[in-house]
Amino acid sequence: MATDTTLNIRIEEEIKNRAAEIFEASGLTTSSAVRMFLLRVIEDEGLPFDSSKPNAKTLKAIRDAKNGDTKKAKSSSALLKQLNA
Repeated sequence: MATDTTLNIRIEEEIKNRAAEIFEASGLTTSSAVRMFLLRVIEDEGLPFDSSKPNAKTLKAIRDAKNGDTKKAKSSSALLKQLNA
């Protein structure tokens, strides 16, 4: 396949080198891995992973829910009242 453009990026050398080791172990070059990533972005029409990081309040809510520490409401209006309190 002919290359018809060049992509230049700036990245910390340690990140580049560590990633290159992983790519090499998988039989890939950094260029081929970046190409695969870009093709996946096109296929998914977005990032192929969740890039959001929950804040402390959300993390606590997730932990509480996993531990069964949740609040219950008998109706949607009661729920809204609890949420707005």
